[in-house]
This record gives sequence, structure tokens and C-alpha cells, in this order.
Amino acid sequence: MGYLQQFIFFILVALPFMFISPTHSSLANGKVNILPPTNTSDKVTLALYYETLCPYCADFITNDLVKVFLSDLFTIVNLKLVPWGNADILGDEPHCQHGEDECYLNTIHSCVIYYWPDVKKHFDFIRCTEQQSSKKPLVKNRAAMWKQCSEKLGMSAHRINKCYTSGYGLKLLLQYANETAKLKPPHEYVPWVVVDNQPLKDLIKVTINQKHAKHKRPMSAQPMIRWQTEYIQDAMLVKLQTWDRTLKEARTCALSITAASQFTNYM
Repeated sequence: MGYLQQFIFFILVALPFMFISPTHSSLANGKVNILPPTNTSDKVTLALYYETLCPYCADFITNDLVKVFLSDLFTIVNLKLVPWGNADILGDEPHCQHGEDECYLNTIHSCVIYYWPDVKKHFDFIRCTEQQSSKKPLVKNRAAMWKQCSEKLGMSAHRINKCYTSGYGLKLLLQYANETAKLKPPHEYVPWVVVDNQPLKDLIKVTINQKHAKHKRPMSAQPMIRWQTEYIQDAMLVKLQTWDRTLKEARTCALSITAASQFTNYM
């Protein structure tokens, strides 16, 4: 595992997205040219597969993923957001586990990602709408939920709404459905994080196996379970303590070394 991937891994390993609902099968037809973030060989690709009106996704986006933009981490990351999650295709129509409002907002997110391809721009919109959906009491007018955000960020509400009403937003959404369905291995829950085409969950296993190999101890299920439930809390503290370190320090794996030393306490 390269040092950049290690850095991203140790930053994200503590993020609280382990307790979520299982996936449904996903199939989709049709192609739309979606503009992805520019990918360069010296950056780590980080993809988030999520759905709107999901409290776990909202918490991850608004409280954790936002930190990517508050540090130098963003300079070494290509971030991609995929708004489909656990939805299904029945006939030609999407069906979402949080109902029609989720499908509607997933489509709105798809439109914004397409028309504002700058990841910082569309992430700000997505984060804003996720914050709105987390408010108590919940904003009942689903259009008002995102229009407040588009006005705040200077985005054309007319353009977004036209994308939805014209049916073009649905084509964009189905493309995301198709992309989610092609994940290998398939996603198991949302939010689902993939780092350089490898699920974060698998990176956890790789790190554990490397740690056991180094100390010549066999891998067993019990340490794995204990690590996922206990170490994740300490890793969060490590993340917070080291977040403000410079990119240069991060590239020397200072965070990785710190997290790895904590890791031994749970083996």
C-alpha cells in the first residue's frame, strides 16, 4: 500500500459508517456522459457511494468528509460522489428505500454534480442539503430543502429544476445506478467508501493482515471483531490530533506511524 493510500486509509478508518442497512440489488440502463473529477497518477481516488435522506450518509458527509476540504488533504485526493446508494430499478423507474423524496433528491444531486463539475462546488451543495435533511423537524417541502442551498451558493435553481423536470436528471441518476451496480465487490451498505478502486473495508483487512504477518501471529476472527469495534474509537482520536499536520508531514506517513502504534494495543 503506497504512502498516499496509507494516509487516506488512516484518515478515513475511524469515520463512523459501520452500522448501516444492507444493500439491495441495482440495475440500470442508458448512458449519459457524466463529468468525473480529473484523475492524476499522484493523487488518491476517493469515491463515496451514498443516498439522500440516509442519516448515516448525512452524518458522514456533514461531519467527516467535509474535513477533506478543510485541510491540505484535498490537494492529494480526487473525490467522487455517487448519489444512488441502496435504491433499485423496477421497470424503468428508480425505487428508493426512503421513498419518492429520496429519489427526487438523488436526482437533484445528480443534476448539480453534472452542471457544476467542480467538486468543491457540488460538495458544498450536497453538504448543505444533507444538513437540511438532518434538521428537526424535517423540512417537509422537498424543493425548499435544496433551493435554500442553491440560493446560498449562487446556483441557478431554475437550471437545476429544469434538469429534473426535463427527465435529463433521471438519465444522470440511472447512470449512477449503473455505476453502483458494477462495483466489485458490490457495496454492502451506505455510505460506502472506495479508495483507489478498493473498498475501505478491504483496506482494513489488508492492514490487519500485514500487522499480523509482521509479528508472525495468525489472523483470527476475534481480533478483527475487537479491532472494528474498539480501535476505531482510538483511531478517531489519532485523526483529530494529527489533522492539522502539514501535507509534508502526512507524506512521510507520520499519521500512519502514529495510528499503527495505537493499533498494537488491540492485537
